[in-house]
Amino acid sequence: MPKLENLGYKNIFIILLIQLFALQLNGQNVLYEEVSFDTTKASTAYFLKSIEDQANVVFSYSNMLCFEESIELSRSSATIREILNELFIKCPSSFLVRGNKIIIQPYEGIPGKHVIRGYIRDAKSKEALIQANIYDEDQLLGTVSNNFGFYSLTLPAGYTRLNCSYVGYEHQEMLIDLQSDTVIHFDMIADSEIREISIIKSKVPNKVKSTRTGTVDLPIEQIKNVPVFLGEVDLVKSIQLLPGIQSGGEGLSALYVRGGGPDQNMVLMDDVPVYNVGHLLGFFSIFNADAVNHVSVVKGGFPARYGGRLSSVVDIRMYDGNDQEFKGLASIGVLSSRVAAEGPLIKDKSSFSVSIRRTYMDIFTGLLQLNDNNKSRFYFYDFNSKFNLKLGYKDRIYVSSYLGKDQYDLQYNFQNIEISANETNTSRQVVEAYDESDIGWKNAVFSSRWNHIFGEKVFVNTTASYSDYQFYIGQKVNYQSDGDWTVVNQNYYSGIKDYTLKTDWDYIPRPAHYFRFGASLTAHNFYPGIDVYLQENTGSEAIDTTYGGNRMFRPELRLYVEDDFNLTDNLRLNIGGHFSAFQTESKYYWSAEPRFSARYLINDRMSVKAAYSHMTQYMHLLRTSSVSMPTDMWLPVSDEIKPMRATQTAFGWEYEIGKGFGLSIEAYYKSFSDILAYKESTSYFDFTSDWRNKLTAGDGESKGIEFLLHKKTGSLSGWFGYTYSKTINQFEELNNGNPFPADFDRTHDASLFLMYRFKKGITLSGTWTFGTGSPITLPETKYYAPDLPTQENEFDTKYNQYISERNSYRMPNFHRLDMGVNFEKEKPYGSRVWSFGLLNAYGRQNPFFLYFSDTEQDNGDIKRSLKQFSLFPFPIPYARFTIQF
Repeated sequence: MPKLENLGYKNIFIILLIQLFALQLNGQNVLYEEVSFDTTKASTAYFLKSIEDQANVVFSYSNMLCFEESIELSRSSATIREILNELFIKCPSSFLVRGNKIIIQPYEGIPGKHVIRGYIRDAKSKEALIQANIYDEDQLLGTVSNNFGFYSLTLPAGYTRLNCSYVGYEHQEMLIDLQSDTVIHFDMIADSEIREISIIKSKVPNKVKSTRTGTVDLPIEQIKNVPVFLGEVDLVKSIQLLPGIQSGGEGLSALYVRGGGPDQNMVLMDDVPVYNVGHLLGFFSIFNADAVNHVSVVKGGFPARYGGRLSSVVDIRMYDGNDQEFKGLASIGVLSSRVAAEGPLIKDKSSFSVSIRRTYMDIFTGLLQLNDNNKSRFYFYDFNSKFNLKLGYKDRIYVSSYLGKDQYDLQYNFQNIEISANETNTSRQVVEAYDESDIGWKNAVFSSRWNHIFGEKVFVNTTASYSDYQFYIGQKVNYQSDGDWTVVNQNYYSGIKDYTLKTDWDYIPRPAHYFRFGASLTAHNFYPGIDVYLQENTGSEAIDTTYGGNRMFRPELRLYVEDDFNLTDNLRLNIGGHFSAFQTESKYYWSAEPRFSARYLINDRMSVKAAYSHMTQYMHLLRTSSVSMPTDMWLPVSDEIKPMRATQTAFGWEYEIGKGFGLSIEAYYKSFSDILAYKESTSYFDFTSDWRNKLTAGDGESKGIEFLLHKKTGSLSGWFGYTYSKTINQFEELNNGNPFPADFDRTHDASLFLMYRFKKGITLSGTWTFGTGSPITLPETKYYAPDLPTQENEFDTKYNQYISERNSYRMPNFHRLDMGVNFEKEKPYGSRVWSFGLLNAYGRQNPFFLYFSDTEQDNGDIKRSLKQFSLFPFPIPYARFTIQF
C-alpha cells in the first residue's frame, strides 16, 4: 500500500479518512459516473444538457465560462469529470457537488500545482520497480518510474485519483486531496496468479506511453520459464527469441541485431559495459537470472542517453536486495548449481543481495580420469553481489560487483624424461612430465553509485565503475634430445580494462515533460596481444622473451541531452543529441549524433511512431569463428582505422489489445559505414603482418519489418515474433567489390514462446523457432595444381579450390521445438520447484556447420559430398531442483 512521509499528523489523518471511505465517496460523487453521447462533436451547451438528462443533475455556472459553439471530444464515453475537463480546457475550472447540483467555478488566475514524488517498490522486498506507471486517471496526467524506482508527478491542487500499475502486480488506486508537495511510496503487491487486470478500470492512459520504438521490456517471470539447454536459465537465450534479434548459430549466446555483429551491442550491467557475455564458448550467458531485476532491450529509436554501439543496448538491472527479511535460493541442475541470498543489513535502511553459480563438469571428469595420464578439466562460475544503504530520503548508495571465469586445462603426452648426469649430479635421473594447455577468459565488474534528489523534481545518479575483460592461452611443452631436457612455456594475454566516471540527471518539470542530461569520461586500456616465451634447458641458460605488449591508453568523452515532451495532446516527441570524442595515437575522432522519436495517438489504444538515430562506435571485436573463442580480440580505432558509424530510421504501429497485451509492427532501414572484415588473403592467424594490415573497411545496409504480439499477464502469456529482413555488405577488397549477403543475414525469422500457469503451481512452457539458413561461402570447383618441375617435391599432389562469389550459398533452414514444465509447491520453509524439459523435442538435425568429405569409389575415383555437423541432433532432456526459503 502507498506509504506517506513528512505530511504532518493532521494531513495523515485526513488522508487516512479519505482512503477509508474512498469507495463510498466514489459511489456518492456523481463526477465519477460514466456518461455517453451519440456524437463527439457538438456545442458545450449540448453536452451539458445531455449530462443533466443522463445523470439527473443540474449545472450551476457563471457567464464567465467559455462556451463553444462547436467542440470535439476525444471519446464518446467517459466520466462526467473527464468530460468537463475537456469542455472547459480553455478556462480551467473546479467542480463542486452539492446534492444533485454541480457547481462549475472558473479558477481565479492560475490554479495551484503541487508535486507528488516517491518510490515504487515491491511490497515485500522493497525492490525498485522500473518503468512502473503512476498517473491521475481523471486528468490523464502521469509519468513512469526511473531505473531506481523514483518518480515525480506535478498535478493541480485538489482531489486527485492517483493510480499505480506494473505488470505482474495488483493495480493500486487512492483518492487524495492534494494541497501541498507530498511524498508517497507505492508498495505494490505481486499478483501470484498473474491474472488478468480489468481493462477498463486499470487502463493506463495513452498520454503516459513513451515515444520509444524498437524497445522491449522482458518480464523476469517469463525469462525464468523459457526452456533452455540443460535447464540453465539464460537471459540472452530469451532475448534471441525477440523479432530482429538472431543467435548466429544453434545454442550460441551471441546477439545479431538488425544486421549488426555481436560487437555492436552495448550490454550494461547496472550501467557498466560488459565485453564478453558468454560461457562455454558462448553456449551459456554470464547472467544469473536469480540476480536480475529488470531487462530492457533497445534495438532502434535510441534515446540520447545511450551511445557507443551501433545495433542495440541490453540494459540489465540487478536486484538491490530485500531490506525487510532474509530470503534464499538453492538450485541443482545437470550442468551447474547455484545459490542466492538476500536480506536486510539494517532493516528499512540497508540490504544485500549475493548469488553464485558454478559448474561441476571438472569434478565429474576428474573422477572419470582418475587413473588416466591424459586429463582435461573445464569449469565456469559467476558471482554477483550488491549492497545498498539509505542515508536518508534524498540519498542512497549502491555498491555492486560481478566476477565470472571460464577455465579449460589439458594435460597430455605423459612421458618419463631421463636427465643426463652433470657436474652437480653424477647419477642419471628419470622425471615424470607431461605437456599442458591452459585456456581461459574472465570478466570483473565493480561499480559504486550515489543517488541524490534535489528539490522535488531533480534526480541525480553518479557512478564510478571498473570493467575488466581478459583472455589468456598458455602452453607448456617438454622436449628431450641427447640427454638434455628442454621446457618451453608460452603464454598469450589480451583484453580491455575500463575506468569510468559518469553522472545522469533527470528533471521532471511537469507530467508531460521529462528532461535528461549527463556526461561520462572513460579511460580505456587495451592490451591486444602480449606473448611471453620462456625456454629452460638443462644444459644452458634460460631464454625469456616477450613479444607485443603495447598497451594502448584511449580516453573517451560522452555528453548527452534528451527532452521528452508533449507537443500536443496526441503528439509526443523525444529530441536529443549525443556527443562523443575519442583519442587515438595522434588524432581525435568526434561525433555529434542527433536522436529523434515521435509518437502520435490515433485513438485511445492505437498509436504510430517514428524514429531516427545516428550512432558511432570507436572499438571493434576481431572474431576468429562463429562461437565465442578466447582468441576474439577487442581493438580501438587508430589513425588508419576509422570509427564505425550507422544511421537508422524506423516507423512503427502499436495497438494495445488489453492491459499487458499488445501488438506492434515496425519497419526499419539501417546503413553502416566503415565496418571491418578480414582481407581475403589473410586471417587472424596470419602472424606475418600487423593486425591493422589484416583488415579492410566497407559499408552495409539492413532493412526489414518486424511483428510482435506480446502478452505479459494472465494464465496464458508469451509472445510471437516474426522478422523479414535483408542485410547486404560491400567491401572494395572483398568479393571483387560486389555486394554480398552479410554472414548473419537471415531472410525469415520466427519465434513463438508460450507459458501457461495452472492453479496448482504447475507451469508449462514451450518455444518454437524457425529461421532461414545463414549465408555461407563454398568453393564451386576443385582442381589439380601440381608443383612446377623446378620445385623439389615435384611428385606431391596438390589441389586448389575456386570460389566465385562470397556467401552465395545458404545452410539448410533451422527450426526447433523446446518444452519445459515446472512443479512448484509451497513448503513450511518456503517453496520447492522441480523443473523438467526436453530440447529439440522432435529431433530436428539442424546444421551447426557444413564441410566437404572425400570418399574413394570402387573404380578409384574420388567422390566429394557436402555434409553437415549437428550440435544437438536428438532430443535432450534436462532436470533441475530448486528450493526457495
